[in-house]
Amino acid sequence: MVRKAMLLLAVAAFVGMATAAMAQEEETHATVMAAEDVGNTVCPVMDGVIEELGKDTVEYEGKVYNLCCADCKETFLNDPDKYAALAEAQVAAVAASAKAEEIATMEIEAEEADLE
Repeated sequence: MVRKAMLLLAVAAFVGMATAAMAQEEETHATVMAAEDVGNTVCPVMDGVIEELGKDTVEYEGKVYNLCCADCKETFLNDPDKYAALAEAQVAAVAASAKAEEIATMEIEAEEADLE
């Protein structure tokens, strides 16, 4: 009788641990899935164009940063605030440049329309 009770307790403990482990894995997966891709195309560590976006990344404070290679991950994590700021500045600069180009194009089109 004692053996059966011990066996039942062991099985219950195992099932409980397995369930907790599965829940933790699902939570981790959900966190990764919820992370926002910053969209940087230049490696914040090496300052070079990233050949394959999404291949080498690092997650920091809910955001995913693209890196040019796996070696850059350790450097990024040694000073994440610095490299995250560099990556976000690069994305902002690209967006500002695209907006400036859009405005310039609109101005040229307006001038051409005035000439007609």
